[in-house]
Amino acid sequence: MGKVGEGIGLAKTGGVVGMKLMTVDRNRKPKRTLVSKLLQEQKGQLLIEVLVAVAILGVVSVAFLSAIVTGYGAVAVADRKATAESLTRTEIERVRNEAYPITDYTRTPTSPAPPSPPPSGYEVRVHAEYINPPTYVTGTSAGMQMITVTVSRDGKVVSITKTNKVNL
Repeated sequence: MGKVGEGIGLAKTGGVVGMKLMTVDRNRKPKRTLVSKLLQEQKGQLLIEVLVAVAILGVVSVAFLSAIVTGYGAVAVADRKATAESLTRTEIERVRNEAYPITDYTRTPTSPAPPSPPPSGYEVRVHAEYINPPTYVTGTSAGMQMITVTVSRDGKVVSITKTNKVNL
């Protein structure tokens, strides 16, 4: 076949639909419509738009995840501090209820210390030192001690609290 082909098409003339013989040139370039012209001029722009959108989404995602990690860290620090405060209050109350003089001791999760050992990873140390040694005479009940309660978690000090114990 040559350049010209034949085809049958429908033609509407004067309200009546009829058959019309049409010729088609297959080598002729189709007419460019407005849409095809716009698409031809914008080659590659869609890819750039998608890449920009993905980059913006990435930046927003990183900021969001960063906020979540920061929040989680703040909650962990607050939990450590609250646990340390609770352990400190417990030890100070124990020191107040014990007889004078207080001796040094350490409580760990594995030590059998009443009422209950500290949580896993925590260590509580109580150090007692005489504030005014000449006032303490062996065998008498007179004297004053400075009690230091140190709470550590995994070897790092979380809290240090000092109080006094007096026995006159």
